[in-house]
Amino acid sequence: MYEEKLIVPRPTIVDRQFTKPLLCGPGPCDIWPSVAEALSKPVLSPLCDELFDVMDDIRAGLQYLFQTKSKLVLAISGSGHSGMETVISNIVGPNETILICCRGIWDDRALEMSKRYGIKTKVHRILFNNTFSLTLIEGIVKILRPKALFITHGDSSTGSVQKLEGLGKLCHKYGALLLVDTVVSLASEPFFMDEWGVDGVYSSTQKGLSGPAGISPIAFSERAQEVIKKRNFKPPFYFDIELLAAQWNCFGNTRQYHHTLSPPLLWALRSCLKEVINETLPKVWARHAETTAHFHKRIEQLSLELLIPKPEDRLVTVTTVVLPKGYDYMEFVKYMRNKHNILIFPGLGPTVGKALRIGIMGVNSTIQVADAIADAMADTLIALKKSSL
Repeated sequence: MYEEKLIVPRPTIVDRQFTKPLLCGPGPCDIWPSVAEALSKPVLSPLCDELFDVMDDIRAGLQYLFQTKSKLVLAISGSGHSGMETVISNIVGPNETILICCRGIWDDRALEMSKRYGIKTKVHRILFNNTFSLTLIEGIVKILRPKALFITHGDSSTGSVQKLEGLGKLCHKYGALLLVDTVVSLASEPFFMDEWGVDGVYSSTQKGLSGPAGISPIAFSERAQEVIKKRNFKPPFYFDIELLAAQWNCFGNTRQYHHTLSPPLLWALRSCLKEVINETLPKVWARHAETTAHFHKRIEQLSLELLIPKPEDRLVTVTTVVLPKGYDYMEFVKYMRNKHNILIFPGLGPTVGKALRIGIMGVNSTIQVADAIADAMADTLIALKKSSL
């Protein structure tokens, strides 16, 4: 009887067939087989003991992953951007000042988010292929005295990694909190939240953890918790860390309902953490370092240039490679996909038209994958040179 009322006809949705590529861009990367299996586990109610047990396992795993004894550790429903928004909006309020140390696109995203909350933003930019020195940062923080400093640990748009040792102590000296993006560095680069004095940190699952996007690990220090307790503003309801902490039972037997978490993503994150725990962090870090060092040697053998000049500034998860003059970056990426079914990305933000972004992380951080990419790049260099140079 309602057929005649329908103003939109029934669409035809057909199954789409394709051969999955090897995901070697800056993210997402391929997922662990155990994670694929975890995604098929039962959907649970947001208020049942079984789901709370999964959440407890995740919190314990995240404390290990972040290397923190803080109790305010959980996962946000959303991609890495949700973690970024949660960290900023819970710490810095309207008319308070945040200093953003900017070298890539994710720092620009933090700047945009901060502006939308009415936060006073101060930005210090450096060249995209460099990283910040403590001396430079101290000179700025000493003058500005911001509520918080935001910085990206591993930057997937540039392929650089920022040294963080000593930065937390520096920030605290001048009354600032340290907020850090570890989306593309966590579970790949060494990270010590408590030792380095990090006050707010977030990550995401689709990079070094080799899980699906959509859920973001996050942690706040005890110093940050005191600031949150005393703040005179409220963050967005969905990202309110005090409400989320009650749902995740961070401080006792609260287990309150806040929103319906995705059980498949919780199961997946739990499985990602089990993979890291079973291998151990030191071995995970060593594997990534070894694989990427091997890949860099292969790149040098192809007479290609790495975008980041200093070896100590190069990120282990994402390598930025400069092509010889005359090559088109988009054409190179398309040939790699069409001929070798390997997906790499061109530059993003400050590196558009300047570099390839090649991700070797998580389950893909192996010598075999590194060689497969290098061999395909060698073929692509020859093929495109014959046709276009």
